[in-house]
Amino acid sequence: MTFENEYGAFTIDKRGASLVMLRLGKQHLIHDFGIEKYNWASGAVMFPFPVRMSTGTVMQFGDNNFKWPINDDNHKAALHGLTPWIDFKLTLHDNGISCEYEYDGTLEYYPFPNRLTITYTLESKSFLLKARIENMGTENMPYHIGWHPYFNLDSSFALTPSPKFRLAKDEHSLPRNKVPFLGFDWNDEVDGAFYMRDICIENENYQVNVTSCSEITQVFRPQGAPFIALEPITGLGHNDFPWRTVAPNSYDEVSCSIRL
Repeated sequence: MTFENEYGAFTIDKRGASLVMLRLGKQHLIHDFGIEKYNWASGAVMFPFPVRMSTGTVMQFGDNNFKWPINDDNHKAALHGLTPWIDFKLTLHDNGISCEYEYDGTLEYYPFPNRLTITYTLESKSFLLKARIENMGTENMPYHIGWHPYFNLDSSFALTPSPKFRLAKDEHSLPRNKVPFLGFDWNDEVDGAFYMRDICIENENYQVNVTSCSEITQVFRPQGAPFIALEPITGLGHNDFPWRTVAPNSYDEVSCSIRL
């Protein structure tokens, strides 16, 4: 589904409520993977956890350990939660598109009925995502949420500002302890969580600013690729980032943005 107004245009795929095209003014910002977009989780919403948990497969909440199935064989981990592979219901509005998914809680590794509503809006030189997470069950519900947009890069791009800290990774790319950031050539392969709330991509003719929904952002780029994923996340399944919790019959809201 495509929305267009005087500020630009964007396209949302119902699979994963995924942002697959964004134009602000005349500038196209999102990398086009074509028929490979699902393999890259391009633009997808990641819920009830983004990326990988520090345990690999176990969501630890209170006295319970919910063991998720492995869907990332290379890293022996659960990856990106449920929603990148789920079809949302899309609705066109005057100022954007809303995407709704209602989950009945039947999976034993996430027994928490909920309704997830993603609203995308387009304003002057800015694109906004707002997530509303409603607990439709009778128990407190744990979650984190993230977003997986890929941005076009020029060969001479720069990423600023430089973070002061990052999360270390183990041999399976699972997040570990907070460590100082000692510098990095962003042209090398990168896949990790960095303490960066606001990130600027400086391309030759324009700058893109991404504001995350917490103090960390996941950054992913294969070496030499003409794109980079800057992934706003509320946190990871990690001791430094306790699960956000929604009480029964209540809701939580999260937002992040892209600005030109």
